[in-house]
Amino acid sequence: MASEEHSHLIGDYPDSLRYELKMACQESAYSQVQAHLRLDPTAPRVLYPPRRVQSIYLDTTFGRALEENLAGISHREKIRLRWYGDSAVGVRATLERKVRENTLGWKDTLKLAQPLDIEGVDRVAFIRSLRAAVTSPWQQSLDEGLEPVQWIAYQREYLTTADGRIRITIDRELRAVDLRGRWILSSVDPTPIPRVLVIEAKCAPEDYQAAQSLLSRLPFFVDRCSKFVLASDPDHGPVPSAMPI
Repeated sequence: MASEEHSHLIGDYPDSLRYELKMACQESAYSQVQAHLRLDPTAPRVLYPPRRVQSIYLDTTFGRALEENLAGISHREKIRLRWYGDSAVGVRATLERKVRENTLGWKDTLKLAQPLDIEGVDRVAFIRSLRAAVTSPWQQSLDEGLEPVQWIAYQREYLTTADGRIRITIDRELRAVDLRGRWILSSVDPTPIPRVLVIEAKCAPEDYQAAQSLLSRLPFFVDRCSKFVLASDPDHGPVPSAMPI
């Protein structure tokens, strides 16, 4: 049974509209990125302790969400199941529908009331148990032929500027497992992908210029950077910038 706490009904006007600016660089630049942020005039500081983020991304058999992203469709959506920690059995997860309108984004979320098993579950049973745990609007989305396609995990650090207006996340130790064609969901045999460090600044629309300025002080390019695309089609994923010497 699903919990209604902190949830949004699908189709509601978003109350968390925000800009999301991303950049990717080589993971070996992690310590340099930390040093740059420590010296930034916005004085970023730790917001939450680091944690392991895990997600199961859902897509149609023919990869509708992937194709929309690769085609650069301005309005696109993807649905994922997200949880935190190293375990993949009996997890407390949240179903998320992430919507992008160019660089603006928002999320509809539904926290599941009951724990869910991921590791070792067959794909049909997984969708069946997920459907039984969510409300009717979410069931309608799952009934559009969605199935598990990617299992993505990474270590995330959370920072915020001193005024609290811009949130910065740093993602590393990225690991992806392609679930397409697998009958049993398993985290073994990850996809060979570049070792990337993903830096993202998230802010309300009125703070867009400040967030853009913050990232411009890092020696990398702001660009589209989808972990989902990197996992699903590495040849078209982000090309990590090199740290200038």
